[in-house]
Amino acid sequence: MEKIVPSTTSSDVKRFDRWAATYDQSVFQRLYFGPVHSKMLDLLVREGLKDAPSCIIDVGCGTGRLLRAASARWPEAQLLGADPAENMIAQAGRLNPNATFKVASAEALPFSDQTADIVLSSLSFHHWVDQKKGLRETVRVLRPGGFFCLADHNVILLAKLLGERVRSREEIQALMTSAGLPFGGSKGWECGSSLSLWLKNDRRHPKNLYRLYRR
Repeated sequence: MEKIVPSTTSSDVKRFDRWAATYDQSVFQRLYFGPVHSKMLDLLVREGLKDAPSCIIDVGCGTGRLLRAASARWPEAQLLGADPAENMIAQAGRLNPNATFKVASAEALPFSDQTADIVLSSLSFHHWVDQKKGLRETVRVLRPGGFFCLADHNVILLAKLLGERVRSREEIQALMTSAGLPFGGSKGWECGSSLSLWLKNDRRHPKNLYRLYRR
């Protein structure tokens, strides 16, 4: 495990460090995180990938659950994860011996340019300290034609109470366009979450292929 000093030592990171030992046993895994992970991977298969990916990066990987699910679908892919919470990364390394994990923030990914066919971010975007810089890093590590699959919650009132950086659909789309990631797939809102797929260096017109409505 290589350690890159995170861009923040906030209470947010400390909270996840404290949660790391019991994170995988949380009821949220079954009720919320797991279903979101399944939807992300289904979206990639249905709307994005033509060939099996050779490398997948998860930004804000926690204990590596999403990468484990991705590995079940693409067992030959190289798996890389980054998270600023050191205890989360320690758990991830223990639970995912075939993956590589590094203590790092989204704003300073310790991976080479054009490394990944897929970059994932599951319910961590609202924790990124500098979302614009994190997206620039995402573009840097993506290969041309690669996919960035983002899922994040959109419960604005909760976000304000917790001091989180939740964005609206329009704000996310503007951030992606500014970073050079045109919209390339489905987006929707369900149970307080948004799910979207973005392409690097793809010249197709943005299109909305399906929509999941929030109940």
